[in-house]
Amino acid sequence: MSIPEMPDRLEAAGIKRVEAPRIRQLAATDDFPRPVYERGRLRLWDWAAVLAFFGGRTLRQGERTDLKRSAQEESTRGDQGPVSGGDR
Repeated sequence: MSIPEMPDRLEAAGIKRVEAPRIRQLAATDDFPRPVYERGRLRLWDWAAVLAFFGGRTLRQGERTDLKRSAQEESTRGDQGPVSGGDR
């Protein structure tokens, strides 16, 4: 199955529709299944592997990953306590 076919097949399988540009982004990651066939620009995937990937994927719509990263950096700096503004 090629990427242009995936959005319709995902929707037909009862999984939230993911558009082709986003699938191309995901296909560039290490988590996405590897193509079973490649020739030139043509890449084909095993539908069962793609279905398993999208079926087990955690959706994080609207999650601010930049803020999450900042919170993790804060926790790795150690507990420095609150910064006081002085007594008034």
